[in-house]
Amino acid sequence: MSNKQIVCECGFKNPEGTQLCLNCGRLINDDYDKKKTTDVMRYDGQAIRSKTKNKTLLDRIWNFFASIKTGVTLLIITVIAASIGTIFPQQYFIPMNVNPEQYYFEHYGSLGLLYYKLGFHNLYSSWWFLILLGLVAFSIITSSIDRGVPLHKSLRNQRTKKHDSFFKRQRLFMSSEDKVDLDALGKSFKAKRYKVKREGDNLLLEKGRLSRYGPYINHTGLIILLIGAMLRFIPGFYLDEMVYVKEGETKPVPGTDREYYIKNNDFIFEEYDEKSQSNTNPESIDPSMNKIAKNYETKATLYKNSQQDVIGSSANLKEVAHKSIKVNKPLTYENLQFYQSSFDNSLLKDMTFNLKTKDGDKVGNPFTVNLENPKKKYNVGNGYTINLRSYAPDYEKIENGVLATKSPNPNNPAFVFEVTKKGEKPEFSFLRIKDSQDISKNNKMEVKFANATNQWATVLAVKKDLTLPILFTGFIIFLLGLAVGSYINHRRIWINTNDGKFNIAGHTNKNYYGFSKEINQILDKHNIQHIVDTKKDIHESKEANNG
Repeated sequence: MSNKQIVCECGFKNPEGTQLCLNCGRLINDDYDKKKTTDVMRYDGQAIRSKTKNKTLLDRIWNFFASIKTGVTLLIITVIAASIGTIFPQQYFIPMNVNPEQYYFEHYGSLGLLYYKLGFHNLYSSWWFLILLGLVAFSIITSSIDRGVPLHKSLRNQRTKKHDSFFKRQRLFMSSEDKVDLDALGKSFKAKRYKVKREGDNLLLEKGRLSRYGPYINHTGLIILLIGAMLRFIPGFYLDEMVYVKEGETKPVPGTDREYYIKNNDFIFEEYDEKSQSNTNPESIDPSMNKIAKNYETKATLYKNSQQDVIGSSANLKEVAHKSIKVNKPLTYENLQFYQSSFDNSLLKDMTFNLKTKDGDKVGNPFTVNLENPKKKYNVGNGYTINLRSYAPDYEKIENGVLATKSPNPNNPAFVFEVTKKGEKPEFSFLRIKDSQDISKNNKMEVKFANATNQWATVLAVKKDLTLPILFTGFIIFLLGLAVGSYINHRRIWINTNDGKFNIAGHTNKNYYGFSKEINQILDKHNIQHIVDTKKDIHESKEANNG
């Protein structure tokens, strides 16, 4: 890195890239003489690293990310990428227990399949989207340091005495032969909440410096927001999952690495009867035509696994919470929340059968087969025993004499029953929904379907969010920076009375009209000539509009 310095005519040594002498305010580079005063004063003439250093690879990387164009481009790319994720629903919005690739193709065609193949179905947790967020955050950090540090140094070390050329370059300027009491003038400005600094015949009057830090407060808030958003993809900070639990079933809570288990002790579903009134349909409801849920809740128990860290060990569950979960009334334990999302009763729970003669006469008692854990043997009375020889929860075909199943869910159950009675030849029959046939010849008995019971299951939304305080803090800081930058004006006035002349110049980051009006009100009290806005056309038009 270069240690080259620029020596001003006043003898002060300034770092390379400085636009205005840090001591007297004189322009010290001819290239900057063509710039607008607002450009030069933006960082008070301080040298900006990205504008002066470009030798090493580190310098080039820094300069690239410190560029405003780079930051805006990255932000636009991120916004476009985020909007792509809204074209079709993200995977966590599609039904559970379905193949996502098949779902996107069936519902959205070839575009949906391409959407899935490109990984847009889980866009906000994809590695490339996280990289985009990281690059945006890095760009904000580098640009803030690149410009904020020089600005802070210049504002902290402001010199009261300024060169005549500095006065003349300001938009608000006036020079006169007036005799002025600097102490009295300083008190008048102090009454307007200006900070007054005097060195001999020179005054520096300043207020609203905080306004210059508004953008950097904004940047700090944005960085905190981005950090909070990125932490959501680190395990343990954020959880938004669904868990499907059948009645009586205990399942590990997704996203907790089997630390917690949830049990559905009982699921309660209530609906309006035909005489009830619905808040959406004032007419009587026919439950057979238009069933509307009145209430559904899950009597749930939450367990904690004390053997989670022991590899290969079975779960050792300890109850930590018990509650009836209703809509908008979640079960909460530490940072976990379980919301009642929906329910399901489409799966079969058990099926009841009768043993009959070929003439249709019932024999013995009905028997019920639990479709999740069926027994092998059923005594129906009258000396008859039913043996379950083969069972397929989701029947597909018979393969090598065995019933093949598509899935473990009882969507299309099929059975091979053996009917036995002491002293008689066993009889075999194949049975599934809406179909039955004898396997053995000359059967005298047959198993007939009687009725079925559906399995109630609850769908719970599991939520955990440790990033909310971080996001909330970032948002508040961002709004604070917005308010500071929007409603506070940084106003500075330089005055000197050298060589019997009274020189006054003013600079603000916005609202020159209001600034000049405030100065002139004070100058009037001391019978001093008004300060002049060098952009008279702008000043006069505003004055006419307010007149």
